[in-house]
Amino acid sequence: MISNILCLDQVVRKPAHIFLDELGIEYDEQEDYVVIKHAALFTSTIMSKLLARPNVKLFNAVAAEDLIVKEGRVGGVVTNWALVSMNHDTQSCMDPNVMEAKVVVSSCGHDGPFGATGVKRLKSIGMIDSVPGMKALDMNTAEDAIVKLTREVVPGMIVTGMEVAEIDGSPRMVTFQFPFSLNIVVGIFCLEIALIVHSSFALHIQFLQLKMLIVLDYTI
Repeated sequence: MISNILCLDQVVRKPAHIFLDELGIEYDEQEDYVVIKHAALFTSTIMSKLLARPNVKLFNAVAAEDLIVKEGRVGGVVTNWALVSMNHDTQSCMDPNVMEAKVVVSSCGHDGPFGATGVKRLKSIGMIDSVPGMKALDMNTAEDAIVKLTREVVPGMIVTGMEVAEIDGSPRMVTFQFPFSLNIVVGIFCLEIALIVHSSFALHIQFLQLKMLIVLDYTI
């Protein structure tokens, strides 16, 4: 990810800049936002720190093309090579693989071949009633709505990002400015939801107290 229309600098709305401080990323501070000199600086820094962790694995050119559902609960995803998933109508079948998980976070965005595929699949198998689609663009309203509406939409599956807009009919946005801060905040928020719902709250209380400062400041 570089930026919308390949712009260079990256604007992050406060208080999401607190996360940049944790990563050690420098920025120019403005009144209610900060500017990173190049979006690739953020992307490369966070990827390098994540990939250095022993429990993180990045799969190249892989698409999640379906869900694993057992007894009414999402339990993972069905995967395939991305080019295979995009061209099922033009080639012979290639068998997929599966990844089982206690929690699936779906943030597939909107438009395009993989747009909102998580919630659209939930609707097609009867786990949710409707996907009304996003409303027209309203940047600040969209950000606040997506943070507040990020949630576990069915057992085992958390939705965030523009999939929230598709399922709840909130406004769309673009990534030219503040949605970079949204990406940071909802990523933290999804982890909090997963920890609270699927693990012991007591084990993670210090982490949550630190991170919730960002989410609470952002949404109030």
